[in-house]
Amino acid sequence: MVVELRDAPAFTEERVEVPFSLPSTSASGAIVGILTAPTNPSYPFSVVIIMHGFGGHKNYCYQKILAHKLAESPLGLYSFRYDFRGCGESADIESCDGRTLDEDFHDIKDVIHYVREVKKFYVLALVGHSRGALAGLCYSVRFDPSIPNIINCSGRFRAEQIRDRVARQSPTWEEDKGHWADVPRYMKLQRVFVPANETYSLAKPNMNDISRLPNSTSFLTIYGLKDTHISVSDSEMYANLLGNRHTLKFIPEADHNFYARNPETGERVNYNSQVVKVITDWISPESRRKRFHERTYYVGAITRWKSIDGVLNCRDLGGWKTRDGRYVRTGYLFRAAQLSTVTENGKAALKDLNICKSFDLRSSQECQKNGAYDIPGLDRQHVPMGVDGDMSPREIAKKLERLSLGAEGFLIVYREFLEEGITAYRTVLEYIRDHSDKPLIIHCTAGKDRTGVICALILMIADVDADNIAREYEMTQLMSMVACCQVYQNYSQQQVRVSSIIL
Repeated sequence: MVVELRDAPAFTEERVEVPFSLPSTSASGAIVGILTAPTNPSYPFSVVIIMHGFGGHKNYCYQKILAHKLAESPLGLYSFRYDFRGCGESADIESCDGRTLDEDFHDIKDVIHYVREVKKFYVLALVGHSRGALAGLCYSVRFDPSIPNIINCSGRFRAEQIRDRVARQSPTWEEDKGHWADVPRYMKLQRVFVPANETYSLAKPNMNDISRLPNSTSFLTIYGLKDTHISVSDSEMYANLLGNRHTLKFIPEADHNFYARNPETGERVNYNSQVVKVITDWISPESRRKRFHERTYYVGAITRWKSIDGVLNCRDLGGWKTRDGRYVRTGYLFRAAQLSTVTENGKAALKDLNICKSFDLRSSQECQKNGAYDIPGLDRQHVPMGVDGDMSPREIAKKLERLSLGAEGFLIVYREFLEEGITAYRTVLEYIRDHSDKPLIIHCTAGKDRTGVICALILMIADVDADNIAREYEMTQLMSMVACCQVYQNYSQQQVRVSSIIL
């Protein structure tokens, strides 16, 4: 008997009917979408929302392909793609004004409520095509500026030009109070009347308003250079407005929907796979980490990262914007890996930063093995985590074994860090309260987990946005690989088995 072994599918898909919130202009039915769930999720709580354009549906252009690629390894992301009302399988809109931009906002709001409140997901990104991109950008400005990544595929910047576009197809649309269009409904094209008020609503947005979104928001714009619906110069307007928060990519031969015609054979060429590749590369953890690092490298005119000879992963924890519009003080609180390897030049650099106090979170065993330190002008206070200060590499390794459980393992380990570090955290926070004129530095061995937790708590108390706190924590990933290798070496010398987790 021969048994054929097949790989498990990379994802599963579920058809979902999202109920309307009141008030609604649809008397019955629902917003219909597809939830794509990765079999092996890398980020179990994150979802990408995918929105189509005018005359589209949830499986149009790149939408379905993108959902599948997001779910595959190594990304392992959830996605939710759906039909706006009046499109695909979703309910009709009964308003005489048609599917106005406000109706799109209503649908986006209901979908986001579903993924956040029902599924308990974190909205990682909005991906919109054409009108869907316009709706997603405007929705973020008006209702939800917390979404960190917005991807605009063929989205119009000069919204008022939609009137000219409609006029080219239907010259008397204003006199006729609307125009006719073919729209996919229930798996077939239907001829529908588009009221003039729907077009007027799409012409109103001032896209310069998106510059008001937080500096932490990242934007990706993708255009086909053969787009005849929207001028490619609109993409340049997004780029000029958003500066270093924005990435612009072109698909040279593609049209508005990322297709083309082979001039020799007349056959249609599909460039949507290129669009998907651009999006998945841009949204990868490595790309997001790199963008954040580049954008936050400077605090004003001063570099966030400090060059301290012999010390790794040293940076200023200041400069982050708080939710009430203020900024965390710079030049006061620093974080780093262990200071026991600091050179004489490094000691001079610490003195130049006016650092008066250091809080050493390492265990007694770590200090004995790697050395304490005596730096002139720097008052070292040893505040090991844990009841007995037992946070040696062996004990940390035991904790990190639980991280192989995935997200649940992380939650367990970090709750333990919070409980075991109470005394150390109180000591540091009381110093900050009582010595606002004496800069300090906090460190452990690699400057990641233990140092990261107390620094995150401090930024939370300062009311910094949660996404920026998480990103600040993640910055260590870029800069402390050498420190991590040193920690691994310590583990191997002690014959401790460690999962492939970076400290």
